[in-house]
This record gives sequence, structure tokens and C-alpha cells, in this order.
Amino acid sequence: MKIKFLLSPIAYKVDEKLKEAKEYLGKYINLEESEDPDAIVLLTGGTEEEALKYLKDGLFIIPFGKANGLAASLEVQAYAKEKGIKTILITKPNENIMNILKVLDEFKNKKVGIIGKPSDWLIKSGNYDVLKDFGLEPIEISLKEVEENLKEDPSLTDKIWNLSREKKITKEELLKATKVYTSLKKIIEKYNLYALTIRCFDLAINLKITGCLALSLLNSEGIISSCEGDTEALVTMLFVNKLTNKTPFMANLADIEKDEYTFAHCTIAINIPEYFNLNTHFETLSSVGIEGYINSEKITLLRIGRNKKFTVFTGEVVKRPFEENMCRTQITVKIKDDSFLKNPIGNHFVIVLGDEEEKIKSLEKLGWERV
Repeated sequence: MKIKFLLSPIAYKVDEKLKEAKEYLGKYINLEESEDPDAIVLLTGGTEEEALKYLKDGLFIIPFGKANGLAASLEVQAYAKEKGIKTILITKPNENIMNILKVLDEFKNKKVGIIGKPSDWLIKSGNYDVLKDFGLEPIEISLKEVEENLKEDPSLTDKIWNLSREKKITKEELLKATKVYTSLKKIIEKYNLYALTIRCFDLAINLKITGCLALSLLNSEGIISSCEGDTEALVTMLFVNKLTNKTPFMANLADIEKDEYTFAHCTIAINIPEYFNLNTHFETLSSVGIEGYINSEKITLLRIGRNKKFTVFTGEVVKRPFEENMCRTQITVKIKDDSFLKNPIGNHFVIVLGDEEEKIKSLEKLGWERV
């Protein structure tokens, strides 16, 4: 991250203050001192006037230490607000906030593959603005490239077949589904992709092969991949993965019974559930879907949208039997917060195991709006 340290030359022990700030901040982010900074760090009072030349929309103002850097930061942000400049004041750069800054810094200029463009029904969730909010670079790739690189992988087929518990499909269908995985791996290498999303239903229609297995495997390998060209879900998955070091999965809200909400989708990374079965894809009743069984007391649901909005909730997992009439991986969650669903920002939710709400909600301190 590009940083400019500001401190008054008349302050005592200036070198010590600067060293302390660099050591602390440097634990989390790469410090690149710059005259065009992403953040200014005010170590002392008397730095207000010098800060003016660095003011711009999106600038982080970070006070550090107890030598009146905080007071100076308040003055600088008040001035910026009067001038219509949208800065973000981080009054206390604690561990949660610094870990988010670390993620934001890592995302800058990383290439994200948009394979086949977002699905037509994603009238809101397939926008590229959310990628730009995080400094990610969208790379549009034709589905034809996927088709040109299809190749079966018998050894992978044997591995997944043996790892699964119950087989509700033929091994031949599993073998065909490995084609998408091998193709996407070649595309990832060719374009040096950090993550990807794919218009997967076109594969099911045109090739009679789903992308569910491929995305399950990629996510389990740490290559974050979302379905249907949902860029907002992709960014959410990327963010929570890098922040918590947990593998996420995306799902639709499929059913509501009082305060119990059932989420379902036909893919989940195979390293998340306690075990998984091989089933068909729900909507087409063909190819391969992953039927994962999750063993966790709590989960965290979140979604990030454009214009720097996000939502996050925690829930208690409720055991329910598998239902054939919905997507294959299913999880029912009791959510006690009455505000859930009052301000939706898209159709897919992203889920991670455990309670990670405290870490995620620190986005509010960095200019995001929780809805």
C-alpha cells in the first residue's frame, strides 16, 4: 500500500515514533512510501497543513500513537468533508482493521476471469463496479475457450469417486465433468487469474456438462470461483477467504420457516463438508452436483455489493433431512436478527463455517455501509 508518514519536525523522539509506526503497520501491509499515497499516517500534531496536498477521494487517514496525531487527523478530515473530499478516518488501526487493509492491498490489480459474461438473470449481481471497488481487474474470456480445452481426467475421476460417500450418478458422468476442471486450469494459467466466475448454465445447456465439480475443486484448492457470472458473490467469497483463511461457498435462499432459513446450491468445495455425495445437478437433473453435508454449530452469511455496501449475519445450524426438490448441498440456519432480508443486496449469499461477524463488520470502519 502506498503510504505517506507525516510528523512534525519539532516533536521529540521523531525517529522512534516513525520506527514504531512502520513496524506495526508493516506486520500487515507492504509499506511503499509515496507522494501519491493511498493512506496518510499522522504521527504527531502540527501535520494538518502538510496533509492537505495529499487529500483525495478514498484516502485513508490513519493517526498513530499518542502525540496528537489523532487530533490532527480529525482536523484534516473535517477540512476534507467541507471541501467535498471523501476520506476515510481510521481512528484506531486495530488488528481487525489492519487485516482488512491487508486484503484490500493484496487485491490491487489482480486479474479476475469473467468467463462467458454474467448470466442474464443477474440483473444486478453481475456488475463490474464491485470489482473496481476492490481494485480487481476483470478479464473477459469466451466460453469457446472452455470448450476448446476440454479433456477428461481419469485419475481425478477415480480420486473423487473414492472420496465421495454415496454415488447417485454414473462414473461416466463424473469423468465427463472433469473436462471442465482441466479446461479451467489451463485458462487460469494462460491468463494468470487470481479468481474466476463462469456462466456455467450455458455449459449445461450446450455441452450437457455442469461446472459444479470444477468449481468445487478449484475452491478447495484456494482458487476462488463463483457460479453464474455472479461478480458480487465472487468478490464476497474472495474477501472472506483472504480475511478468515476459510473456504467459502455460495448458495441461494431456498426456503423460510419462521426464523429458520434453508440455503442450497449444487456445488460446495469438497474440503468444507464432513462428507459429500455425488448427485445430479438439480435444475437439469443431469451431469454432476455436489451434495455436501456440513458439520458446524454456527455459520456466517455475508454478501458485498457495489457502492461499498455489505451485509453480514451469523446463524445457528439446524439439522434437517435432505430434500430432493432443491439444490444438492443444503443447510438450514436459525437467524434471530429481525433485520435479516430487510435490505437485500443480491440473490446469492456467501457462507463460511463459524462466527466471523466481528472481523467482517470492521468494513464499516473503512467506508463500507452495512445494510
